[in-house]
Amino acid sequence: MVSHMTHLPPATRAARRSSAALAAALSFVLPGLGQAYAGQPGLGLLFAAPILVLIGMIGGALAVGTDTLLRTLLLPGALLAVFGLNLGLMVWRLIAIGQAGLATTAVPRAAHAVPMAAGGRPRIALAVVGLLMIVTLAMHVWVAAATISADVALARIFTPPNQVVPPTFGHVDPVDPAYRWEGTERVNILLIGSDAGPGREDELTDTIMLVSLDPVTRTAAMVSIPRDTGYVPLPDRSVYSDGIFPRRINQLASDANADPAAWCPALTAGEDCGLQMLRQTVGLYLGLEIHNVGWVDLLGFAELVDAIGGVELCLPGVLADPEYGGPTWEGQTGVVLEAGCHQYDGPHALAYARIRMGTLTMADGTVETQDDFLRAARQQEFLLAVQQKFATTNLLISLPGLLTAVSQTVTTDFPRTQAGDLASLAPLITSGNIDRVVLGWPGYVDLPVDPLNYYLLVPRRDSVRDEMARLLGGEAALAGWYLGSAADGPPS
Repeated sequence: MVSHMTHLPPATRAARRSSAALAAALSFVLPGLGQAYAGQPGLGLLFAAPILVLIGMIGGALAVGTDTLLRTLLLPGALLAVFGLNLGLMVWRLIAIGQAGLATTAVPRAAHAVPMAAGGRPRIALAVVGLLMIVTLAMHVWVAAATISADVALARIFTPPNQVVPPTFGHVDPVDPAYRWEGTERVNILLIGSDAGPGREDELTDTIMLVSLDPVTRTAAMVSIPRDTGYVPLPDRSVYSDGIFPRRINQLASDANADPAAWCPALTAGEDCGLQMLRQTVGLYLGLEIHNVGWVDLLGFAELVDAIGGVELCLPGVLADPEYGGPTWEGQTGVVLEAGCHQYDGPHALAYARIRMGTLTMADGTVETQDDFLRAARQQEFLLAVQQKFATTNLLISLPGLLTAVSQTVTTDFPRTQAGDLASLAPLITSGNIDRVVLGWPGYVDLPVDPLNYYLLVPRRDSVRDEMARLLGGEAALAGWYLGSAADGPPS
């Protein structure tokens, strides 16, 4: 007897022998595979062609380097393009899975062996097709959400030209810098850490750190200015006749913001007087131009550290502060950090960076009293540890979550269009060519003359000039009246 199957076209006989569930699963893996399996190679090629082109483009981008790909993703509009591409890919995959599963009819070995749904298709096949579509939809919805989240985070971190974006804390607003970096000159970034938090009436810039990156020599420097440094240079004589600020540098921004008419008479819309003065003053004190500013929320760093899975920090002895507390310490008082290298979570890493009143006890019993200078050095170590953790993290996979964590901690006035160029220099601060300096006592400041009345560190101008000349390549590289000349004060 001749089977009725022999009277069917070859493609139909192949489809009848095919499993609908398997065809759908194959097109889930790669659109077109299920169609080819079901005996429709032409349709399979049609579904597969756009996906193969996309895979080739991604492979080519990865061949050029992940750094180049990441720099491209940081550009304005790049993530929105990824969002649209992801949406199109989702629709294409759903069509391919549905066509492969629903157009392929499986004939069971016995008519009663498999429950049949309307249309003659096994119910299990329809269930598999439905499940694969749900999984596909969930995958692409997750990618879409991550893409939008990353784009929002980048908008918070990097300021678009001529747009003011509030920082993560306080009232300081970024200003659009006139400087435009081409990737061939040194870029100097001022990092400002606020002590804003519960119970604090004033917002003081207790962390002032310069990060200077040279893309030509592939070197970097980190310079910390102690918060109690006094008598720093001002850009003019409008407030103090000698052009010198007679108070702590961490009070400068607050004083200027309290009376912007006196401090910044030419203030324009969108500019912040305190930030403007601090930026110029630090530039004069270090003898260079501050190109960009980053606002660092030190409390937010605790969440960032947890987001990247902790950081490794090392201590030569036991660091203890019986009075330490803070918003991340859950009502506790006091902390003890053991000697050696350990993996720190967010709250303990923040304690490592903030302690300045405790003691460091060495193995031989030597006790070193902590101060602001030693804290500044630990803050540099802390930032380096965070960067090293970033360097060992698969950013292509973790990028959205990490960007969200960073956006809650750091805000910059660096333009988004050059975010990729800045990111490409980040590895420099973990290389062996980085110089780290704290401009503290005894090398760069003298101790207060009357510490009980007012604790104010006195700069050693010549020592600071020599150190900055060493870092920047000679005195000819220094700028401004304070270090770039022998003038006693700014021009009248």
